[in-house]
Amino acid sequence: MSCIFCKIAEHKAPAKIIFEDSDIIVFADFNPRAIVHLLVTPKFHCSRIMDLPDNLTLKIFETVRMITKELKLQDNFKLVLHNGALAGQIVEHLHFHYLSNQPNVDVKFKTVIT
Repeated sequence: MSCIFCKIAEHKAPAKIIFEDSDIIVFADFNPRAIVHLLVTPKFHCSRIMDLPDNLTLKIFETVRMITKELKLQDNFKLVLHNGALAGQIVEHLHFHYLSNQPNVDVKFKTVIT
């Protein structure tokens, strides 16, 4: 498969990873649009929100809440989903953009794949 997000999930492509478990991976966007710009995505390949199993939908939002608490951004972030090319989705792997322009946020990357 040539999906860049699948390669990142398999640790076969470069990424700055802030969090991962068996189902979810969160990493820095390569072309950030905010001071904090992370991508929250399932590790398995799925293209659209309607393809995501219910248990992973819940787990993604639990992960977002955990990251928000860790970064102390409870009142200063937005979560964006582009669902399909007509909605602006560029990478055909479901992902949420986690963005904040809060200055001086200490994002601690747990893994840096080069």
